[in-house]
Amino acid sequence: MYRISVLAVSVLLLANSSSAQSDLFVITTDFSTGSTAFLAANAAEAEVNLLGIHSDAVGYYHDGRVYIVNRLGQDNILVLDAMDLRTPLTQFSVGNGANPHDIEIVAPDKAYVTRYDAASLLIVNPQNGAELGQIDLSAFADADGLPEVSQIVRVGDRLYLSCQRLDRDGGWGPVDVSYLIVVDIATDTLVDVDPDAEGVQGIALSVANPNSMAVIDEQIAVGVVVGFGDRAGGVEIVDTATNRSLGLAVSEGDLGGDITSMVLVDQNRGYAVVADENFANSVRPFDLSSGAVDAPLENISGGFIPSLAVDGDRLIVADRGSFSDPASAGLKFYDVATGAFLRGPIDTGLPPQDIVVLSDVTIPTAVEETADTGLP
Repeated sequence: MYRISVLAVSVLLLANSSSAQSDLFVITTDFSTGSTAFLAANAAEAEVNLLGIHSDAVGYYHDGRVYIVNRLGQDNILVLDAMDLRTPLTQFSVGNGANPHDIEIVAPDKAYVTRYDAASLLIVNPQNGAELGQIDLSAFADADGLPEVSQIVRVGDRLYLSCQRLDRDGGWGPVDVSYLIVVDIATDTLVDVDPDAEGVQGIALSVANPNSMAVIDEQIAVGVVVGFGDRAGGVEIVDTATNRSLGLAVSEGDLGGDITSMVLVDQNRGYAVVADENFANSVRPFDLSSGAVDAPLENISGGFIPSLAVDGDRLIVADRGSFSDPASAGLKFYDVATGAFLRGPIDTGLPPQDIVVLSDVTIPTAVEETADTGLP
């Protein structure tokens, strides 16, 4: 059991909890071609097909810039000014076949890029793409030689990388333990969270195969799925102060299916995308303090939901529609407090794939352990 406590309530969170809305940038795709769309705050319609991009891409916003991570097949980062989303500022390669998955900007001239098909973390100058260095991650690889490092979050002066460790030669399931790899930003070195053990150790997750992360002060909520259909995953809490997992706060058994992504609304509440045994997707509210899961949100197509986003008092769902109801594709908006449907779908041209809120927001909260979990 976990108790949620607000350790710091910043002016930023208070401002973001108001009715003010941010502009939205949307990555769109039909899995053959990719494009982008823009929905201004309070607008009824989106501007669509702004810029052609890779069919497999995600977006990231930081300090007035949008970074499009074009994944396997293009393997580059495209940088846009948020005030001119049709004209790239720069574009740079991260290595042919490297398959970039995420980018974290830590300074105007320094960023980190995870690469799913490489065994190192790339350090670049995001202004021009110049390589500043690499951090070797091969110690976390399984027998296929790759650690499958995907997402990045930052807590203080450290980065936390989700390391899935999938067996590419045996069905792409997790081999045993997955980790959060810890990187010191100041020295660009790995942090050994267990100096008594041989080699450099990451934070061992209690459940394998992380697919989403969200920072809550000194803790990280991690969506973990293990294998599809086994209902063994959920939302796990990692304490960065002690470098250990606190275990599952919400289980897939209670969610009613496999968790494919999740977001946090505040120190207690979040929303998860859940796939059932027929791969039908739903969005379900959960509570980290009690582990409770509420009924699915209404007006969801049942088709693929690749991403969620939170902007102030609204939850935004990227609903790609279903085979039986393709017209239901688009952005759908819900009240974050009640889960009540507000409006949508708003057409994005091609179906939406990733939602980028054009503002810098954090959630300053924490999850505290109140009982011994018996976890490593």
